[in-house]
Amino acid sequence: MKQVDLKYCSKCGCPLERRVVEGKKQIYCHNCDSVYYDNPIPSVAVVTCNEKGQLLLVKRKEEPRKGFWSLPGGFMDDGESAIQAALRELQEETGLKGIVKRFIKIFNQETDLYGHVIIITYEVGITGGRLQSGDDAECADFFDIEDLPPLAFSFQGEAIEQVIGCPLPRTGK
Repeated sequence: MKQVDLKYCSKCGCPLERRVVEGKKQIYCHNCDSVYYDNPIPSVAVVTCNEKGQLLLVKRKEEPRKGFWSLPGGFMDDGESAIQAALRELQEETGLKGIVKRFIKIFNQETDLYGHVIIITYEVGITGGRLQSGDDAECADFFDIEDLPPLAFSFQGEAIEQVIGCPLPRTGK
């Protein structure tokens, strides 16, 4: 649940108030002096190519953007580093194991479903496993860069371009 949906304090049960402090909106409990922060949700995505230079994508089984192709990725678990999350998501969604080659970039995405999400992206090399869809991926496959399907999220094209070193072809798909 997004913090903005909270109505009662989870510590004392009193109604929460909205206030502005130093120009920032806060959700606040006057009774126990608690502030509830509406922080962004951390997530990860990986750009992975096979030995032929084809890009790994997964078809999303769930909303948001159900049915669209996407980079493997998802939300970080509590206590998990971004690198651990990236490698876990790769294995859960594709059956492949990997190693982080390099950090790409942190992207910001505003979503209707989750609010503000930050996406930490990595280039990952494949070290093992067998390609098979799993978790919230309907299917997983490799695509030639010239034949990519429409991508689920706007940041993904830029992340891919950072890895392949040139703009993606604009095919009109």
